[in-house]
Amino acid sequence: MAERLVRGVDAARPAVPTLEQVAAKAGVSRSTASRAINGGLRVSPEALLAVEAAVADLGYSPNRAARSLVTRRTDSIALVVPEP
Repeated sequence: MAERLVRGVDAARPAVPTLEQVAAKAGVSRSTASRAINGGLRVSPEALLAVEAAVADLGYSPNRAARSLVTRRTDSIALVVPEP
């Protein structure tokens, strides 16, 4: 019983940084942080640098599974090879 589950997640496991945490640390909105991470379109150079620093500090990496659900693309291909 030393390990406790909180909302189905192991409490001993470190939490994965979220986009909201990156935005808060950078002092920008969630949408600005998202734009900065996904290409820097319509983001001021100051905000871009702040988001990049927050990403590096927190160790944030985008969740590819979540992104594929939103975009409805997996950027994967399938290869079908017949057996001889």
